[in-house]
This record gives sequence, C-alpha cells and structure tokens, in this order.
Amino acid sequence: MTTKSNVSPPVEPEVFQQAIETLRVYTGVVLLSFAQHGQGLRETVARNFVARGMSCTQSIFAVWKSGSEQDSWILHRSLLDRLIHLHHLGETDGFADFDEYSFLSMYEARHQLLSDPDMKSKAPPNLKVLQRTDKPRYDEISAKAARWHRPKAEDVARKMDLGFIYRFGYDYASTHVHPMASDGESDFTALISSPNAVTIPDATVVSNSILVQSMLIQEAFNVSKMRWRAIAYDFLDQIRMFLGTGNPQFYLTFLKIGRAGPDFQLCEPTTPNDGAGAGRS
Repeated sequence: MTTKSNVSPPVEPEVFQQAIETLRVYTGVVLLSFAQHGQGLRETVARNFVARGMSCTQSIFAVWKSGSEQDSWILHRSLLDRLIHLHHLGETDGFADFDEYSFLSMYEARHQLLSDPDMKSKAPPNLKVLQRTDKPRYDEISAKAARWHRPKAEDVARKMDLGFIYRFGYDYASTHVHPMASDGESDFTALISSPNAVTIPDATVVSNSILVQSMLIQEAFNVSKMRWRAIAYDFLDQIRMFLGTGNPQFYLTFLKIGRAGPDFQLCEPTTPNDGAGAGRS
C-alpha cells in the first residue's frame, strides 16, 4: 500500500467504511489496554466513553449511508458531547462526582417509573429489587449538599480552543435535534421515491465524526494514568491527516501495531507520582 498523499479528502462510502473499520479495530486494541492497565474509576469512565463513541461513529456512518444526513448530525452532536464531557471531567478531576450524579439520576428515573400508578405494575420485578439494593447508597449520596452539574458545551469548547467545533458541529447539529420548518423535506422525497434511489448525502458529517472519535481517544489517553506509546498517537495523527489529504499512512501504522505480536503493550501503568495524563513513551 502506497503512503503517498493523494491531496484529496475521502468522499466515497467504501473508503470511509474501510477507515472506520480500521479505527474500530484500533479502538478495540486501546480498550484492551485500558482493561489490562486501568487503575480505577478515571480509566473506566474514559474507556467507556471511547467504546460508546466508536459505536456512535459506526452508527453515524450507517445512517448517513442510508441517506439520512439529518439523523447523522443528531448522532454527531451526541459524539461531541462525550468529547466535551470527558475533557471537562479530566480538567476538574470530577470522575467521582460524575459517577455519583449518574447513579442518582438513574435511581431517580427508576423511582419515578415505580411510583407511577399506571406503570409500577408493569415494571419488571428485578427493577424493584435493584431499587431496594441501591437505596442505602442513594440516601448517602443525596444527603450531600453539593451535586455535580453537566458542563456547558460552549464554555468547555472555548477552553479547549475548539470554538469552531462548537459552532460548526455541536451548535449546527442542534438545528437538526430541534424541530425546524424545513424538517422532513429530504425524508418526504426519499419515501415517495424508489427504494433503490438513495442519494448519498455530503460526507462532511462522517469525516467530522471520525475526527471527533480520534480526539475522544486522545482525550482518554490524556486523562488516564497510563503512559501510551508514541505509535498509539501516530495512528490518531495519521487518520486525521487522511481526512484532509487521503494519505493512507494510518493503515501501515495499524499493521505495525498488529505485527508487534501478542506481548506488545500499547501502554504501561505509571507510578502514583506520575499523576494523570503521563503522555507518550
């Protein structure tokens, strides 16, 4: 495979599909490293964000390929939200507070369901058992004076020096999340046309989603308490270069990772004195 740049961004669905599949397998290698060397809640949250982000990226491509650009942007906003949240958690060391907030939110959602006179008889019995089991922890956490709040996306993006991602990604995608007067025009055309007449939309949302997922993985590296090998960062740098130029160098880097053998470690744990975000090795 040549590594010469085509100086032409990818546009064909088949090219994106191959790139996303390679990113998916690379992400799996990263997740295995987290599972092997992760030391606590910080790494668990980071790895789960990465895993969910990869699934979201795959869904974005599938929905886009089916002809629904609007739904692709809605999913893209969710992907960006994970990047923003993870950066905020790393900057504020808020993983424990976020974990408690998530627990409280889920408990209260279940409580609302089980308290509803029309729904409580329809809830599965194991949900009631789970609620009773979780009540002591709920009582302990809810007694605390302070409660974690979700960050404002625009503020976090500005601190990351990524205001353009907020304006042309998150904020733009919000126009597809909330109803607009022109909603449904493309869906109307698709539904009254032949099933074989699917028009592939502009590929911007797919390219941007691959970019954001690569940034999410790197953010996970930064917040973790592991020291990641330079080749892990090289892959991310190169797949971003591919999005702008079509240069396929990231495939060769991934092959190097695969050929390194089962004993190859993509990262190594750090000592307590190293702190979070130990960087490259």
